[in-house]
Amino acid sequence: MSPSHLRPLRDGEIPALVALHGASFAALATAYPPSVVPAYRAMLEAPDYVPEVLASDIWVAERDGALLGSAGWLPQPDGAARIRKVFVHPDAARQGLATRLVRAAEERARVAGHGRFVLRAYLGAVPLYESLGYVADRAGERHVGGGVTLPVLFMRKG
Repeated sequence: MSPSHLRPLRDGEIPALVALHGASFAALATAYPPSVVPAYRAMLEAPDYVPEVLASDIWVAERDGALLGSAGWLPQPDGAARIRKVFVHPDAARQGLATRLVRAAEERARVAGHGRFVLRAYLGAVPLYESLGYVADRAGERHVGGGVTLPVLFMRKG
């Protein structure tokens, strides 16, 4: 198996990216009730999801033409960079790919002048972010539609 490489998201890859996000969330959803996964998939298919994704500097991990992961960042009004859309396909999980993706997003944000980072972590991803130096800021919620709300943890670094 060849190693994965990181690169910017390309035009035409949105369907593969959305499928990746769905598969990744479903694998991490063990921290939530099973009814959450269909609501999350519906959110991914909503018309406002793609523009929201494209508002960020999204890069992907690719191996042999398949998208294995994604992560991006978005500048915040307070000068921080929000790390977002961190997803890894279940087949590539636990191989250090999320760490590579987050660190690469942080570096791109640093180059753009941002030294502080914030993010909204799904509960299953909190240990990953803690290992990367993020600390809990406050508990919160993520509305995914259909009246479904997920508990999340807002975290910060720097």
